[in-house]
Amino acid sequence: MEIWLAHLDSLSSAQLETLRPILNPEERARGARFHFEADRNHYVACRGLLRKLLSTALDMPASTLVIEYGERGKPAIAIGANKRSLRFNLSHSAGWAMFAFAWDREVGVDLESGSRLEPDENHLSALAERILSNRELAVWHSLPDATARRTAFLRTWTRKEALAKAIGKGVLDQVRSFEVALDAASPEPSNLVRLPSLADEPSTAWLIHDLSAPNGFAAALALEQKN
Repeated sequence: MEIWLAHLDSLSSAQLETLRPILNPEERARGARFHFEADRNHYVACRGLLRKLLSTALDMPASTLVIEYGERGKPAIAIGANKRSLRFNLSHSAGWAMFAFAWDREVGVDLESGSRLEPDENHLSALAERILSNRELAVWHSLPDATARRTAFLRTWTRKEALAKAIGKGVLDQVRSFEVALDAASPEPSNLVRLPSLADEPSTAWLIHDLSAPNGFAAALALEQKN
């Protein structure tokens, strides 16, 4: 598998213009609807880079790729053009984008900036109660200070979001029903999660792994494990 990290704000105007033509008409129209220029540029950069990376992996022209989206927005290459069973996912936050590619297994990735979290401790606590399981919440409340709790919440949220994106179903509707490691002092770099009630196969297991990210960000990968 491959993971790519891109700083979208580093792309020059000339580089953006080379990416714009490879977007399909729907993507170009959607990008044009963003109110702020920075958001328009981020969209073009993110979608254009995705097409470039897919083009290299599948040995197909970037502009001819047909990207379909599932009920929950999970992207996939149209079946007829994806004979090699490439799975991919992307995430973007605060001017950065992350792309993950895997063969013959589902994959999800999430990248989040800590700046998106409200500084108010009460607001964060209310959010934690919606996202964390009872056991995770007990660990979270036991952390020594607000900084540790913010770090742990951001890490845990990216892990759960990556898993939801990998499965491509309504996992976030049941996000408190499954657990990932939560310990800011000695975080597990990866852990195995089984979701028999949410996956297509009862035996499906998912590897959740923290990824390197820019300062102030957290990132995680979820990868389907084959028996």
